Amino acid sequence: MSKRTLVIVALLMCLSLVSFAEAAKLNEAPMLKAQVEKGELPPVEERLPKNPMVITPVERIGEYGGKIRVMTTNPMNFEDGVNVMGKEFCFRFNPEDGATIEGNIIDTWEFSPDGKELTMHIREGIKWSDGHPFTADDFLFWYEDVLLNDELTPVKPAWTRPGGKLMKMSKLDGYTIKLEFETPYSSILYRLASDTVVFLPKHYLSQFHIKYVDQAELDKRVKDAGFNAWYELFGARQTVRFFDGIQNPEAPVIRAFKSVSSTTDGYLGVRNPYYWKVDTEGNQLPYIDEVYVELIADAEMYTMRALAGQVDLAQWNTSLDNYPLYMEYAEEAGMRVLLYDTAWPSMTRFIFNMNHQDPVMRDIIRDKRLRIAMSLALNREEINEMVFFGMAEPLQPVILPRGGRFWNEDLAKRFTEYDPAQANKLLDEMGLDKRGADGFRLRPDGKPLMLEIMFWPGESGPQKRSVTELAKVAWEKIGIKMDVKETERSYLQVRRQAADFDMTLWHTGFMSDPLVILNPWHLVPTTWESGAPLWTEWYNTNGESGEEPPEYIKRLFGLWEIMQTSLDSDAVTSAGRELVEIYIDNLCSIGTVGLAGWPILIKENLRNVPEMGLMGWDWVYLSRYQPEQFFFDK
Repeated sequence: MSKRTLVIVALLMCLSLVSFAEAAKLNEAPMLKAQVEKGELPPVEERLPKNPMVITPVERIGEYGGKIRVMTTNPMNFEDGVNVMGKEFCFRFNPEDGATIEGNIIDTWEFSPDGKELTMHIREGIKWSDGHPFTADDFLFWYEDVLLNDELTPVKPAWTRPGGKLMKMSKLDGYTIKLEFETPYSSILYRLASDTVVFLPKHYLSQFHIKYVDQAELDKRVKDAGFNAWYELFGARQTVRFFDGIQNPEAPVIRAFKSVSSTTDGYLGVRNPYYWKVDTEGNQLPYIDEVYVELIADAEMYTMRALAGQVDLAQWNTSLDNYPLYMEYAEEAGMRVLLYDTAWPSMTRFIFNMNHQDPVMRDIIRDKRLRIAMSLALNREEINEMVFFGMAEPLQPVILPRGGRFWNEDLAKRFTEYDPAQANKLLDEMGLDKRGADGFRLRPDGKPLMLEIMFWPGESGPQKRSVTELAKVAWEKIGIKMDVKETERSYLQVRRQAADFDMTLWHTGFMSDPLVILNPWHLVPTTWESGAPLWTEWYNTNGESGEEPPEYIKRLFGLWEIMQTSLDSDAVTSAGRELVEIYIDNLCSIGTVGLAGWPILIKENLRNVPEMGLMGWDWVYLSRYQPEQFFFDK
């Protein structure tokens, strides 16, 4: 190598070490500039990390200013607030594909060859919203003083115990953390990118922790705040769950907006002056100054306010049922209607109780011919046209996206054809060929065969009701007497946990790759919600209690273990594809139609919101698309 070449290489290496903050001309919002000029804030160069996260705007570089108005019908939840206030975890999913893991709070990371150690390097220079440095001590505080403290965390979350042993966390230096696991644990990246916080502001919360405060002083603080124990006070002072409406305005955050007030009318959030992300031209984000989340009465008022143009964004309580109404009034309201795809392979999935208390019903339900027959009896094209304006498609519960590593078109469509003749044939073969005077089928013991669908409507309630009524008609045409009972959520939960039901239903959320790996309860009985609470108990207690499941269910558990732990992407793909095949072959639940549209109302001048997208709680709706770069076009 020539001397000239060596000089050029050396110069390039030096340039690569120059931080973004040093290389780019940084800019900030006018409201922050004013505070800097008054001496209330340090300059923007001192508020940003050496290597700030760079966000590429969807449309263009935005403009600073404005207050975005959204709504919530729940005093305990931000609802549409999550679509604009955002969320921040260690990692993030790529906004475009929703699956690729990217750095966020964690800048770089590496697994040990055996997959049992994860070393994470924090983006150096991030600060909490009060200006205090964000360091490895905030991670260690969460681990040593919250997770390991039995008063604050009496039951250690299952995800912290892979292989049955509690994970370890250690601090290697001020910005490096190491996690150690009993078993290979590749899926920890997905968890730390989706919904799990492993850090807390030590400098703030330690004043409410028994380890750091004199007992007498802490007792006084507890009493003055109206609590009975220190851990109650500590819990009340946290701001961990980004979607909770009632948050402590004193608690520092690291997201784009910080809650500053909460009243009976709503919540106000203002920009975080220490937010650590910039656009491609060095402008500190967010562009918008404030977020106001208005508390309103109900979904009907929500629709009226949106169609009157009194908000800037509406998604949480919109519904495809109202799509014609949105299109009729959108222009007058100054709104545009975006139609995202819904990340649900089934808008309504019918779930059977595989652990039924009645032995005769248990045998009937566990015979997969019953489930296949009931699937073939459904006219999914009719459901699609009558309920979803033809915007959905017949699908079984499968893992999205279409064409992804776990996708199988044949499995997605299996048993979705409308074939009532074959359905009747299968039921007759089961021995359900005898009928009572009313024309409905009889059980082998001579009693009437009746299935009760007990459900709570929840999200997309009108659609679930309509699909269920159409299904009831279809199943009674093949001789199965049905009873539909809508009930309250907590009561349904008690009945399901006790295996005291026939059928229930829900939509298939969290069926996207890789979120499904964290808890595939729609496909594997990992929780009581799956429809087999005794098999769940058997799995969660390592066979000490519950009911031992059949071999194909055991195989599902084994495949899920591979998906959670393997660092071999081919092995994960193979396990996931086999898992879906076993599930659909046995049709443990019945899918109807999925991938229907989800309408979103957006103010005409609110920009950098993608025109098309995939909507689901998997990525917390619009927060997947980096709301810190939304802006008002003035």
